Amino acid sequence: MKRWTGHLAALALLGAGCAHPQAAAPSNTEPQLAAAPAAAPPPAPRALAPAVYPPFAQLAAVDVPDLQFEFTPAQLDQACAAVENTVDAQLAAIVAIPDGQRTFANTFDATEQALAEYEDASGRLAFLKEIHPVAEVRAAAARCEERAGKHGVELGARKDLYLAMKGYLDHAGKTEPLDAIDHRLIMLAMRDFRRNGLELSDADRTKLIQLRSRLAELQTQYSANLDNDTTSIEVTRGELAGLPAAFVARLTKAPGGKLVVTTKYPDYYPVMENARLEALRKREYLAFNSREADKNLPLLAEAVKLRDEAAHLLGYKTHADYVTETRMAKNAAAVATFLTRLQDELRPGRDVLDAKMLALKQAETHDPHAKLQAWDWRYFMHQIRKRDYALDDEQIRAYFPADKVMAGMFQVYSTILHVTFTEVKDAKTWADGVKLYEVHDAPGGKLLAKFYVDLFPRPGKYGHAASFPIGLAREVKGGYQIPLSALVVNFNPPEHGKRAHLSIDEVEVLFHEFGHIMHGSLTTARYASMAGTNVDTDFVEAPSQMMENFVYQPSVLELITEDPAHPGHTMPKDLIDRIARARTYDAGVRYTRQVFLASFDEYIHTHGDHVDLDAVDHDLRASITGLQVDPHEHFAASFGHMMGGYDAGYYGYLWSKVFADDIFTRFEQAGVLDPKIGREYRDDVLAPGREQAPDALLAKFLGRSPDEHAFLRLLGIATPSTRPAK
Repeated sequence: MKRWTGHLAALALLGAGCAHPQAAAPSNTEPQLAAAPAAAPPPAPRALAPAVYPPFAQLAAVDVPDLQFEFTPAQLDQACAAVENTVDAQLAAIVAIPDGQRTFANTFDATEQALAEYEDASGRLAFLKEIHPVAEVRAAAARCEERAGKHGVELGARKDLYLAMKGYLDHAGKTEPLDAIDHRLIMLAMRDFRRNGLELSDADRTKLIQLRSRLAELQTQYSANLDNDTTSIEVTRGELAGLPAAFVARLTKAPGGKLVVTTKYPDYYPVMENARLEALRKREYLAFNSREADKNLPLLAEAVKLRDEAAHLLGYKTHADYVTETRMAKNAAAVATFLTRLQDELRPGRDVLDAKMLALKQAETHDPHAKLQAWDWRYFMHQIRKRDYALDDEQIRAYFPADKVMAGMFQVYSTILHVTFTEVKDAKTWADGVKLYEVHDAPGGKLLAKFYVDLFPRPGKYGHAASFPIGLAREVKGGYQIPLSALVVNFNPPEHGKRAHLSIDEVEVLFHEFGHIMHGSLTTARYASMAGTNVDTDFVEAPSQMMENFVYQPSVLELITEDPAHPGHTMPKDLIDRIARARTYDAGVRYTRQVFLASFDEYIHTHGDHVDLDAVDHDLRASITGLQVDPHEHFAASFGHMMGGYDAGYYGYLWSKVFADDIFTRFEQAGVLDPKIGREYRDDVLAPGREQAPDALLAKFLGRSPDEHAFLRLLGIATPSTRPAK
C-alpha cells in the first residue's frame, strides 16, 4: 500500500499511526521470528473510566465527502495554504489553554482531531499527484505534498504543543479517569514527541526539523520523477519473437516506423517473460532499471545521509534502529537475523531452479559457457512453468476477464467479511473507467466505507499498484466518519471494445491491494491515528498477503475465471489443479529476490551516511541471488519504496508474510469461504486497527502464538523446524 511519507510520518499523534505493534511472545519449544528484545512496558495505567464511549455498532455512519479533483493549479496552491492555516489556528487555541484547565478532551483528543482533519485535507490534495490527468495539476499537488511534508515536520516538533501535553499530564492527567484506548493514545503520542526531537536541545531540534524538511522535498521529487517518467525503447517487429500477437498489435509506432515498448508494467513483464531475443530482454531490463537514474540516485543518496544524521541526533545507532523501534522487529539486528535465516532456508530451492534455468539457457543458446544474467530469470522461469506445469501465462490470461475477476473478488470478500459492495452510479471521477463504490455491512446495511477503483494506465498516473487512504476514519460529533480510499493499479487496458484480461500475477496483486482497502474500510477504531491500516509497517501487509492465498483455491478460481472457449463456464478443473500445484514452483527464486530487496534496504540504512548505492546493489544482488549484474544498471533510482514510506522497512513484506500464512491456516482448516472464520477475522484482526498490538490480535484469532511453519510449508520448504499442518 501507499504510505504518505512526509507530513503524516512527522506528526506527533498521527505520526504514531504509521507504525505497527508487536507479535505474541515466542514459545520455548517452537521456532519463531528472529527474537527481539522486549519493548519497554507502558506506564502503569491510571483508573479506567466508566464506559462513556458508545460501541461502534451504535454510532451512526457519517458520510465522507467525495474526492474533489476539479482544481486549477492556482486553486490547489491556495487550498494547500488554507489547510495549513486551519490546523495552525486549531493548535494555537489548544496551546493557549492554561495547564490547570486542561482535560484529555481539550488537549490530547483536540490535538488528535485537529491533526486528523489536517492529514485528511492535505492527503486529498497530495493524492492528485498520483492520478490527475492534467500535468500542471499533478505538479501543483506535488508542491502541496512537499509543503505539507515540511509543515508536518514542524508540527511534530512543536515544543509548545509538547509542553501542553505535559501540562495536562502534570495536572488533570494525574487523576482524570480514562479508558485503555485513551491511555494508548497518550502513550503513543508522547513516545512520538520524543522521536520527533522534543527531548533534544533547541538547537538540535531545529537541526532535526531542517533534516526532515529536506527529506520531505527529496521524497516528493523522487516520486514525481518516476510518475512522470516516459522511458521506452524502440524495436522492430522481428525483435519481438515470442511475444503474444495481441501484445504486439497494441504497441504504438515511433516516427521512424519501429514499435515503442514502454517501461510500464503492462509492457515490461510480457517482454521479460516472453521475449526469446536476449538482446531485447537486456535492453528492456536496463531501460527499466535505469529510469530517472541521473535525477533519483543523488536524491536517494542524500536521503540516506540525512536519515543517518537524524537518527544519530536522536541517539540511535542507525536509521534502521530508529525505524524498527516502534515495529514488531524492535531493532535492526532482529531484521538482519531474520533475513539471513530466510536466505539460508531458500538457498537449496534457489540453487535447484538456477540449475534448471542455466541448463535451458545453455541449450537455447548452444553455448555451454553461457551464464544467467539478471534479465534472464523471468524468461527462463516462465519456460520452466510452461514445460513442467503445462502453463503459459498468456494463455492463462484468457481465463481472467477483468470484469469477471472484479465481480468474483467482490463475492469472495463479501462472503467472508459480511459486507456488500454497491457501485455509486453517476459518481464524478477523474478519468474514464474510474468507479466509486460503497461498502455496507451485511445483513444490517450500515454504510461502512467508500472506495474508488482506477484500473488502467495513462500518462502521468502512479505507475505501480497501490491502495491510497484518502479520507480518515474516526469517531466524530454525530457518529463515525467513514473512510474513503482508492485502489490504483495499471493493468492492460481493453483493446478495440474487447474485454480486458489479467494475468494470474495481476489477479494476485488485485486481491492483495483490495485487502488493504478492506483493512481500512472495516475499521472500528476510535481515533484516526489507530484506525484501519495505521498499524506497524511490518504487520500492515499481513492482511493483504493473507488474501493472496485465496487466488489459488479451486473454490475461488471457479468464481473469478471464465473459459474463453465455453463462455459461461469456469476454468477447467485440470487447469485449476495445475495452477494450484505450480503456485510455489518459483519460490526459491522469487523470495530470494525479496530477501535481496530487503537486504539492500537494510544495508543502506545501517552503514553510515555515505553509501555507494550502485555498488551495494550490484554486490548484494550477485551474492544473494547468484545472478550476474550489469554495471550499467541503476536499480536504486526506481526502488520507490525507499522514498515512499518503506525506508528501513521493506523487510516487512517478508516479515508480515509469515503472519499472513499463519492466519490463512484457519481458513484452510475450516474452508476458505467459511463466513464464520471470516467474521472472526474481520472482528479480531481488521477492525481494531492499532487499538491493540498485532501480537494480541494474532493470538486472539489464532488461539496461540504465531510461528513461521505455515509460511515455509506454503513455499514448499521442508526444514527440521517445520511442524506439520494441522
